[in-house]
Parts: sequence; C-alpha cells; structure tokens
Amino acid sequence: STYGIAQYAKIACAGPLLAAEMDAISKALTDPRRPLVAIVAGSKVSTKLTILKALADNVDQLIVGGGIANTFMLAAGLKIGKSLAEADLLPEAKAVIEVMKARGAAVPIPVDVVTAKTFAPDAIATIKAAIDVADDDLILDIGPQTTAVLVAQLMAAGTIVWNGPVGVFEFEAFSHGTEGIARAIAASSAFSIAGGGDTVAAIAKYGIEDKVDYISTGGGAFLEVLEGKTLPAFEILQKRALKPN
Repeated sequence: STYGIAQYAKIACAGPLLAAEMDAISKALTDPRRPLVAIVAGSKVSTKLTILKALADNVDQLIVGGGIANTFMLAAGLKIGKSLAEADLLPEAKAVIEVMKARGAAVPIPVDVVTAKTFAPDAIATIKAAIDVADDDLILDIGPQTTAVLVAQLMAAGTIVWNGPVGVFEFEAFSHGTEGIARAIAASSAFSIAGGGDTVAAIAKYGIEDKVDYISTGGGAFLEVLEGKTLPAFEILQKRALKPN
C-alpha cells in the first residue's frame, strides 16, 4: 500500500517520520562516523544471519548477544552447556568472524557469562568465565568483564547501531549486561540509532529514550534496512523524485 499510493498519487513525498528515519539510517550506515559499532542480539542466528553478513562488510565491531552470541561462542570453540544455539549455523558464524578478521575488525566473544540451571525469574545467577561453562548451564547474560569491554568500545565509538538486548533483561538477575550496554550508549558521544521491539522495551526500562539519537519505529522494516535492502516506500519515492510524473 505504501508503494502503490505513492506511485499513483499526484504528489508523493516523505512525511516527517519517514524523512527522519531515512536521514538517521543514512547517517548510521551510508556515511557513518567511525568506529562504527553494531549490536545484533536475539534468540536465533537464522533470523538475523543476513543482517550479520551485511554488517560484517561494514562495521568495525560486531557485538553479538543472546542466543546469537551462544552460537558464536560455539564457533569459537567454547562450551555453552544447554544454552540456546544453532549448531547447524556454525559455518556461517565462523564465516562472519573470518570476514571481520580479514578487515581488521572483530566479533568480541564473551570472556565471562552469567549462568543458571533453570530459565526462571528466580533462578540463581552465577558469574563464571566463559571457559568454565558446565554441561547443565544456561547462559542468560554476559558477565561483568565482558560488559566492561563492550562499554569501552561503545564509549569510543563514532556511530552505534543497536538491535537486540544481550541477555534476558526481563529477569532482574540477568539484566545487568543489557543495562550496561544501554547506559553506555546513553553516555557515549556517538550517533546512536536503535530499533526492534525488545530493544525499544529495554530503552524504555532504563529511561534513556532522550539519550538515543534515533529510535526506529519501523519494526521489521528496520531489520530489512540493516540487511541492505531498499524498502518499497524508499524505492518509489526515489523513483518519483527522478521522474515526478
């Protein structure tokens, strides 16, 4: 509908919200101030594999979190216990790591994690080195050492793109990694753009809405832009600009 209406309307132009979204995305991805740091987190690599591959060609640091980080930890040769991961996508995770390494960039692998034996709000949280994860452990957050490393990278960044919390921030004991990331983004002088339902929820939880330069309301469209796709609404407006009638 966004494409069709803009295609046939006598006059078609971007409204303030779309114009702001286009400007922010361009500032973050087309001509970013370096270093460009991207945070991509979520439960599954498979849902964000295209994004990871696209960003691997462009960003200086690719921070992964959640189940995605577990898959990358496996790819780096670490044990993850009974944590959520996608073993069938290990070759893709390794490929992303190698692409980043070849460019002199990196995918920071957690050096410590917060684990539990069960997935529950009242589960007992245990901080341990990434090399010490037991077979019956669930990794539910990044540890304080890893958080400190990532905070330093975010504070030194020129541009930050954030999509996804790095832990189960809904459970207080496993929220500290995401809170640390959120506070660092808020304090950083970098241009920051964030999007995705869980990310927006985390921003609201920690009250940093006015400290993130742009919060995308595009939902799935924001992810498509991170994948390098041109959105239909952008495409038709560009066509109309080149050929108004």
